Amino acid sequence: MSEISSLTGSPSTEQIVGQANQNLGKEDFLRLLTVQLRYQDPLNPMENTEFIAQMAQFSSLEQLQNMNQNLEQNLGSEQQLQTAFQNNLATSLVGRTVEIPTVEVDWDGENATQIGYRLDEGASSAKLQILDAGGRLVREFDLNSGASRGEISWDGVSRFDSDVPEGAYRVLVLAQDYAGGRVYAEALKQVEVEAVRYDAKGATIWAGGQELSMDDLSGVVADN
Repeated sequence: MSEISSLTGSPSTEQIVGQANQNLGKEDFLRLLTVQLRYQDPLNPMENTEFIAQMAQFSSLEQLQNMNQNLEQNLGSEQQLQTAFQNNLATSLVGRTVEIPTVEVDWDGENATQIGYRLDEGASSAKLQILDAGGRLVREFDLNSGASRGEISWDGVSRFDSDVPEGAYRVLVLAQDYAGGRVYAEALKQVEVEAVRYDAKGATIWAGGQELSMDDLSGVVADN
């Protein structure tokens, strides 16, 4: 065997594999198979079953590579389509009023403040609390736990029926299920979308004095 290899100048298997690309492609596979057939041992030729098995591997490899290329192209097109859709949607929100999660509510001392809320499914009881800067309870509202969304109006009156000073107050929405477990809930405030900017990450919305992404929006308020 060693004499035949030296006479023909046949490269060793290690040499063939070493020359192949680290990521074996269909061209590399076909080249490797051709070299293998060319320099096979005439005293021990490749059997038909072995040859057919290798050709089947080559065919499978080619199909998998083609499927992978098609998948990558489809994923890229889908991502571009999704980005374009989100950018167009963000642009259409300029001048519109949207709802965003909040932990703060402003009381101007005169006009009633509207506070929205959202509850996940399964809530059996829910309440909205307004706290002062020291964390003390100012006012508490019982909410309709059967509604996923709602809104309350606060006129700046405390739970002791006294007027509170104007300023920013903390707001919490607490909800429980029948077993006493916590149900996700959040307070919402309405802000107007002033501008939309675009970068490599997508659309950034400027509203209520802060930068927001599309994921930060909880809803869009219908026009009157």
